[in-house]
Amino acid sequence: MASPAVIKVQNLETRFNGAYVHRGLTFSIARGTVAAVIGGSGCGKSTLLREIIGLLRPSAGEVSLFGVDVWRASAEELQQLRRRFGVLFQNGALFSALTAGENVALPLIEQMKLQPELVGELVQLRLSLVGLSADAAQKMPSELSGGMRKRVALARAMALEPELLFLDEPTSGLDPITARGFDRLVKTLSDSLGLTVFMVTHDLDSIRSVAERLIVLEAGQILADGSFDEVRRVDHPWIQTYFSSRAAA
Repeated sequence: MASPAVIKVQNLETRFNGAYVHRGLTFSIARGTVAAVIGGSGCGKSTLLREIIGLLRPSAGEVSLFGVDVWRASAEELQQLRRRFGVLFQNGALFSALTAGENVALPLIEQMKLQPELVGELVQLRLSLVGLSADAAQKMPSELSGGMRKRVALARAMALEPELLFLDEPTSGLDPITARGFDRLVKTLSDSLGLTVFMVTHDLDSIRSVAERLIVLEAGQILADGSFDEVRRVDHPWIQTYFSSRAAA
């Protein structure tokens, strides 16, 4: 029996100033899947993610999470949805005036009525989950390396124990060794916690090591959709150039 769809997108259209970014996108992501969206610059990858999580309204079509229509949901339904998914935004998007621990605590404070000491314990648990030591909580984002900032951002995205995790260019700006370490962390979290992961990326190594499914966007439409091996065999100039840009063993 197939797993139920956690993300469902139907006939999605996006237009800016009359120009199409997306034309009739339709796909669904089953529970427990690690899916990656790839495509050329300006193809609308990050725009698609923002539409799915309810930050940007599409011009037409439907988006649902856990069976709830994101753009027809009530305020209460949206509040409940947001407790079920976490987002790691591009470049981490940590608040520079807050410590790492305070950044991770924000969703707990905003979404749950918890005693301060319990918030502190949960922050330490989330930082530990992403491989950071307890003293990292007291550091400002400016005092952390790029890789550590990404891990703090991931801890914040995991603060409410989500079932679904959105990652927007998670390895962008990281050196290759740090990026591969981050990939292993995401894979471990997905496997151990049963997370569904929806990742926007351009990183071929990330895709190869983490993603079970690839969706390729081109000219506003889905050019290919399948496993790594299935997509790399598609006879299209962009796909062949992309996969040949680095030897894919």
